[in-house]
Amino acid sequence: MDASHFILLAKFAATSLALVTAGYGINSSQNTLPRLYSEPARLSTSLFTHTFHAGAKFVLPASVTSMLASSYLAWALPEQREKALWAMSAGFVLSTLGWTRLVMYPGIMRLIAISEDSKLYEKAEGSREHIKLLKAWETQNYVRAGLFFAGGAVALWSGLTT
Repeated sequence: MDASHFILLAKFAATSLALVTAGYGINSSQNTLPRLYSEPARLSTSLFTHTFHAGAKFVLPASVTSMLASSYLAWALPEQREKALWAMSAGFVLSTLGWTRLVMYPGIMRLIAISEDSKLYEKAEGSREHIKLLKAWETQNYVRAGLFFAGGAVALWSGLTT
């Protein structure tokens, strides 16, 4: 495999993984989470915990691969415009990791804790804390999906115009 094939593969990976991950996130916020609002805290937080861990098995590797591929292209391609676009794509995708850790993580950890502790899910049931946390996660996840989409759109734009 020569350098041009590797560059083509990196463009495909960076673009497709960012866009697919955006769609994955939108699906979770649109189709999965709202179904949990009417369920008891024990069930909704347990299902959220399962969905979160299952999703991480795809989202984390896809994020890292897309970001590394975009970063490689920002380094390897000769034109400054290409470098800037691929660096921007990498930045958007990288920002999803920071967004998840800094903004989403406290709510995620609380939902997981509620799912694992009978006293917490009984208390959450009474206060509807789990519903508030699920709705916050839904909104935050839309933002994260938007960041993935922005990274994929910039990558697609770069691939089509350079």
